[in-house]
Amino acid sequence: MLELHVWGPAFGLPSIDPHCLAAIAYLQQAVPAGKWVVTASSNPTVSPTYELPALRDGDIWIGGFRNIFHYLAQHSSGKWILDIGLSEQEGADCIAFSSFLDSTAQLLLDLSLYVSVENYTKVTRPAYSNLQPFPLPYITPDAIRSAARSRTQNLGLASFTTDHEKESTVNSSNSISSFVPENLRRSKHTVSSLLAASPESMARIRLDAIATNCLEPIERLRAKKRYLVSDIQITSLDCLALGYLSLMLIPELPQSWLAKTMRQKFPRLSAWTQELRTEIFGGAVGSQDVFSDKKKGDWGDRLPWQKPEIENIWSRGQLFLIAVTDDLPGFGRLRRKDKMRSYTERTLKSGTTYNKLNQILKNLCAIFIAGTAAGIGLTLFSRPENDRFKDKKKELCSNKLSSFGDAGKILEAYSQENAP
Repeated sequence: MLELHVWGPAFGLPSIDPHCLAAIAYLQQAVPAGKWVVTASSNPTVSPTYELPALRDGDIWIGGFRNIFHYLAQHSSGKWILDIGLSEQEGADCIAFSSFLDSTAQLLLDLSLYVSVENYTKVTRPAYSNLQPFPLPYITPDAIRSAARSRTQNLGLASFTTDHEKESTVNSSNSISSFVPENLRRSKHTVSSLLAASPESMARIRLDAIATNCLEPIERLRAKKRYLVSDIQITSLDCLALGYLSLMLIPELPQSWLAKTMRQKFPRLSAWTQELRTEIFGGAVGSQDVFSDKKKGDWGDRLPWQKPEIENIWSRGQLFLIAVTDDLPGFGRLRRKDKMRSYTERTLKSGTTYNKLNQILKNLCAIFIAGTAAGIGLTLFSRPENDRFKDKKKELCSNKLSSFGDAGKILEAYSQENAP
């Protein structure tokens, strides 16, 4: 039984990650029912490659969407391949447009879900609280957002990213209007006032251009065909496009510029995304579908969900350390070095690298847990000593006051009433 591990559901979709959605769609179309299950583990540490999606086949783990469908082709001796039978031109289009989506559509999702302050704080970050145990929802989303901001920093959308500029824009407009009498103020919104309403509005023209540059070639490629490169069969490109386009169109966001651009400028592509989503994923997917107790591999709707295992404190510690150290120079690159590993068969060199990294994580996790326990113990141990010191001090003070007779007794009673 093949196990596909993915980031958990959000926005009514089976996953919050585009490549996880693509992997789910690929296995749903290529692998026969009963041969695989999908687990919303939301835990990259389950795989030696430390990434999701990850496919487990016994002792073998495969990380990454493309590596997964290449492995399925080998595992099935060429039977579970969606791209089989394509013409040379169609195969070339699959490869080229897959790279195109990864380079352009990913940036759009970065901007929409993570870089936009309002969308991130009100929608994206809270979504992670349903996917991971405490304290990871306070760490993982910020690490993902940091990577998203790094990828989009060269797009010239600095005003789109910060609360400070949003507040300064609003405050400056308010300060100017405060000097103008109310009867002389403009009653209707102008282009300038609309653009000054928020950083997202100021960058809307630029955002529309970026979205158009991504979506227009995809719509042109599909033309009037049922799928993107073929009129008769779904391909790996369709699965990848579904992952990206679903996360552009489906989430209900405060700043929904990306979904609006899709619906207004590319209505046919939007309708196709909705149809393909229903065809492959079925209806909306919620936490109850993913985390409830079900029979292993039960095909209730479209997807064979399997309840993820409960994470222990060791697994949580590993996730915490990975989120904290992911941006350290060299560490993240070392952690993501290999895309395919086996628990039982490794070369000496790769095995040494993996074991060394795993040992580092174990040591850091042990230090973190020990430090936390020591801090709690020290706090509890020092509290009785502090209480005894306060009692001794109060006793000495009482003895000194009682030596002053009646006046001392009055002062002693007063000090006891006002004692903390």
